[in-house]
Amino acid sequence: MDLALAAPPALLALCALAAAALAAWSYARSTPRVTGWRRAVLTGLRFAALFLVLLLLFEPAWTRVTERREAPLVAVLVDASQSLTLGAGGAPPAALVRAAVADLPADDALRLYTFAGEAVPRGSRVAPDSLAFSGDRTDIAGALARVEADFAGRNLRAVLLVSDGRVTAGRNPAYLAERFPVPVFTTVAGDSLTSRDVRVARVATNDVAFAGAPLPVQAGIRAAGLAGRSATVTLSEGGRALTSQTVTLPADGAEATVDFTVTPAVPGLRRYTVSVGGAGEEATTRNNARSADVRVVADRRRVLVVGAAPSPDLAALRASLDADRSLDVTVRTQRAPGLYYEGPLPEPGGFDLLVLAGYPGRAATDADIGRLSAAAVRGLPVLFVLTQQTDLVRLGAGFGGVLPAAPTAVRPGFVEGTAAPTSAGEAHPVLDALGVPPARLGALPPLGVSLARWTLQPGAVALATVRRGGTDTGAPLIAVRQSGAVRSAALLGAGSWRWRTLPDDLGDLRPVHSALVDRTVRWTTSTRDRRPVRVRADQALFGERERVTFTGQVYGENLAPVADATIRLSVRGPRGALPPATMRPLGNGRYAADLGPQPPGAYTFTAEATRGGARLGSDAGRFAVGQLSVEFREPGADPGLMRQVALRSGGAVVPIDSVGAFVRELRARGDLAERPFTRRDETPLLGLPWLLALAVALLAAEWVVRKRAGMV
Repeated sequence: MDLALAAPPALLALCALAAAALAAWSYARSTPRVTGWRRAVLTGLRFAALFLVLLLLFEPAWTRVTERREAPLVAVLVDASQSLTLGAGGAPPAALVRAAVADLPADDALRLYTFAGEAVPRGSRVAPDSLAFSGDRTDIAGALARVEADFAGRNLRAVLLVSDGRVTAGRNPAYLAERFPVPVFTTVAGDSLTSRDVRVARVATNDVAFAGAPLPVQAGIRAAGLAGRSATVTLSEGGRALTSQTVTLPADGAEATVDFTVTPAVPGLRRYTVSVGGAGEEATTRNNARSADVRVVADRRRVLVVGAAPSPDLAALRASLDADRSLDVTVRTQRAPGLYYEGPLPEPGGFDLLVLAGYPGRAATDADIGRLSAAAVRGLPVLFVLTQQTDLVRLGAGFGGVLPAAPTAVRPGFVEGTAAPTSAGEAHPVLDALGVPPARLGALPPLGVSLARWTLQPGAVALATVRRGGTDTGAPLIAVRQSGAVRSAALLGAGSWRWRTLPDDLGDLRPVHSALVDRTVRWTTSTRDRRPVRVRADQALFGERERVTFTGQVYGENLAPVADATIRLSVRGPRGALPPATMRPLGNGRYAADLGPQPPGAYTFTAEATRGGARLGSDAGRFAVGQLSVEFREPGADPGLMRQVALRSGGAVVPIDSVGAFVRELRARGDLAERPFTRRDETPLLGLPWLLALAVALLAAEWVVRKRAGMV
């Protein structure tokens, strides 16, 4: 047993000499003077206490190295998820896995696990027929972590991973492989080429829509091995087809985009399903449809537009807003201090969005600026559009804290600049859904850019910057900001009316102005939810063996959380109504419920909240169980990931028909021979309570001797 220190022992010896010198010096000039055995005892006690404290500061640890002979072990991880049952033509991967398991030799060194969502030890031998490929998740990183924990301090030599590599849960196993203690040898079940398939990869639409207003629904269609074939994509609701389109299936790895538009007529919860017709022999048809739930509400969003003065920018902005039937637009245009052409300035708190069209201008009063900025501070979303009439000094003083960017170093004058989308802007929902590639924004007419310097506020992102003379200046032109649940946006270029009146050679960009206004309004107001009761299923789709869970929130009239409400949950599934459940409070107005695993099918739920017998509100929603496991969304193997796991851990890729031969080779070349196994155990002394007690005892003993000698 050895003593290990966090610093060189020579340094500890030097500190010990200094402690001894300090103890001897302190009692060489004591009052009263001590001599003889008392001086020796006091000096020794002080030195011992100081040395013990110094020793603990060096983080000492007893290190014990033991060597013993232990039989070598190899962990074999066998993927038992549903994706291995998919295959078009030839034997499915599941059959190949069963054959590989049957080929494993009867070797005591093997420790087999089957895994899907979690790893389960199966001993040293598994009957191939007992493998049921029914797991609805694939968590390779979780399986490797289980093996690492189970064999900590054991003579584990290698891990053999048999899987298709399609990870649907957990972390990326390639990152875990870099620090894995032993090599991981991977065996790929199936490949990425033989599984022909067409699937609905995504369905994108708004979470909230308005009755009578057009609702865009976009679907992404992907295919494997079917490039160039035609397929029919259908949008339906409640089993009734609404519209359909014919698309040409893309090449492997690409995506075909299909855009639909529907107009929900009445409020309520609507489920829209996009399905794609089969285009030949497929690995599975269970991924040919995907659904999205939309809450259709009757009330329209109220927008207050305040203009600094009549201008072409204000006129273009009003035209784009008025074209959206889901908006109730109120306009106030400054005429003189405190006066507006359309009437008095209304109370801004009753609106869902405040649009500042060049406001504040020179005629704006401090009282009106204060009312509007106070509403913005309280959480009213703001969209600011720069015009030639904007007073930048008053803008920064009144609204600089709520806008994405604030003007600093204000200077009069404007210069022309064009839009240069940023990488963040190209991926942002505001620019990503304009109907044209974001890079095309640079072809729009230039805007008037203020000579003032704009500083992005905390949480703000520049979606587009200013380009002048072919050089990107980095100054923000389009910026957005989210602070908690409150959002704001800004177009920092005057003359945006030019983007609405374009010549014929820029005809493809004519919808950009209206689309930019529409997407910005939707983005800034999308988090404004005044519902007092908000309950949702934690997943839109649960696996057949997953527990169905809910989370909810309850708010009062002032949107303060209600912590003592009672939420009754009613759920109806394919077999009728489930027993009512009461959500349990979690504190601060949050609630949860767990209904356990449920049979496959589509479910609806309603939640009603009460407090002291008074009804607070209700909510409703939908979810599904087992209708489409994530294992079926993308059939085919991922050999690239399996190769990364092997190489990063120091292993290699083993062909699936050579698994048995690989294990026999390990035995033949001596990798599985019994060898001495060294184990190193460390016990930190700092955590031993008796050492601290000893230090206190030494100091107490010194104090007793000092008192008996009459010393202070």
